Amino acid sequence: MKWNYDHLFPHSTVRPAQREAIDFVLNEIINSDKRFVIVEAGTGVGKSAVGLTVARYLHSNMMSVDGFEDGSYFVTTQKILQEQYFRDFGSPSGKMRSIKSSSNYKCSFYKQNTCKESQQLLKTQDRNSQFFKACTINCAYKNDKTRFIESSESVTNFPYLLTESTYSGKITPRKFIVIDEAHNIETELSKFIEITISERFCKHTLKLSWPDLSTQYQSVKWIKETYYPKVKSQLSFMEKRIEEIGLKNRIEEFTQISKQLDLLRSHVQKVKGFLNIYKSENWVHQKTPALGRSLRKISFRPIDVSSFAHNYLFRLGYKVLMMSATILDSKTFCDSLGIEESDAAFISIPTPFPVQNRPVFIHSIGSMSAKMIDQTLPTMASAVEQILLSHEGEKGIIHCHTYKIARYLKNNIKSNRLLIHNSENRDNILKKHEKAKGPSVLLSPSMSEGVDLKGDLSRFQIIVKIPYPYLGDPLVRKRMNKWTDWYPLQTAKLIVQSAGRSVRSSDDSAVTYILDQDWNRFYNKNSNIFPASFKESLVR
Repeated sequence: MKWNYDHLFPHSTVRPAQREAIDFVLNEIINSDKRFVIVEAGTGVGKSAVGLTVARYLHSNMMSVDGFEDGSYFVTTQKILQEQYFRDFGSPSGKMRSIKSSSNYKCSFYKQNTCKESQQLLKTQDRNSQFFKACTINCAYKNDKTRFIESSESVTNFPYLLTESTYSGKITPRKFIVIDEAHNIETELSKFIEITISERFCKHTLKLSWPDLSTQYQSVKWIKETYYPKVKSQLSFMEKRIEEIGLKNRIEEFTQISKQLDLLRSHVQKVKGFLNIYKSENWVHQKTPALGRSLRKISFRPIDVSSFAHNYLFRLGYKVLMMSATILDSKTFCDSLGIEESDAAFISIPTPFPVQNRPVFIHSIGSMSAKMIDQTLPTMASAVEQILLSHEGEKGIIHCHTYKIARYLKNNIKSNRLLIHNSENRDNILKKHEKAKGPSVLLSPSMSEGVDLKGDLSRFQIIVKIPYPYLGDPLVRKRMNKWTDWYPLQTAKLIVQSAGRSVRSSDDSAVTYILDQDWNRFYNKNSNIFPASFKESLVR
């Protein structure tokens, strides 16, 4: 069947790979009545335009469905991708509307406040006050939220979507949801559900002594019978306290306590959710000992999120499109999210970029395994330095996988080109690299995804270590034991994602170097899970 959607496509021309993807999705949703369609599309296919076109077609042609409103949600794992959706498909030419949490907006009346803080203060204000009138009529967050809810094309990020739909009820199910970077769904659900409880918070905020918690059973019993009632009581106390301060208009004191209240309210919601869904066999219980000023902590993280995926995410769409460059194994992907294979359709579309523009060179410098890394690092630093010299006038990126490796290379390579970041200034360092006139090189353990280093922003990239998940993490070990393919799949995803940062269009080009000697063993054992377009880039 020929689908009539060209007039709905957001750009002037539908490329062949995009047409293949759109035709497949529409056929599987409309003709085969699949609920889930999974599109693995290599870098450059233009996934966002595919998702938008399908959404527009279904909006115009799908019958009414009880319990699901018209329109589509688009959800991304990173705010930078959310901003790209809004920039490309929003005002003035498109309908796409975007929303983030109220803490991302500045209050226009009390400029030192975020909208989140001012919303709390608003509850204590006289309705005739200038502040009340300004914030009810011209609140930037509320206006954006209204536009988001009223538009048929609405984009947001995972934390906001999950929080609002679970706790506030303002985000309600729609006919269609598009999930971009879908290989991260498991991680996003896990982060939303997991909880951490600290001794510092117990002692300083709740005035609650830290008990001797030897077992998982003891920890859950204490949380349910002692901790949760106490933290709820503290929330009620702080809500009354902040109302008193707000009535007296002590804005600075109010703002400080408001931030604490937001964290406390969020924590109470998380603990309540955890107690509702807890089953001992599906949770990793971890105790963190005191270290320096940091006191003891306990945490609970889910092993298998498949039983939660519908209630927290998939219920928001009657039909669901999931897109990523790295699904790799559709069966394992569906199993991890509780999707019946019979209810899903999968297609893999390779990158359209010429293979000669994206070569991947393998140089076995030395093993970067835990046992060998300290011995290999000096040789690795020398090899990286040589590559930097061979790309003397070009920008690039070095994927380090850990801060330990990043710091070692920074301290042992004589070059003023290297830009290293920490967990706090990652985005600022990326912007510095983008604006730099000279050939700066990013040195990063965490830019394998969501970073667009197009054109001259990166003509080369180096993968210095195979990015295995950390075996010291008990959650990693539990998931490895539950799914035999889970560990190599996570590793391969990061490799393919890293290799896709620097070639962003058909006339773009960059060289990738993999230097870890352990690559050969890993690839020989797991070559079947790599996409064909990645394998054809390997230079033998």
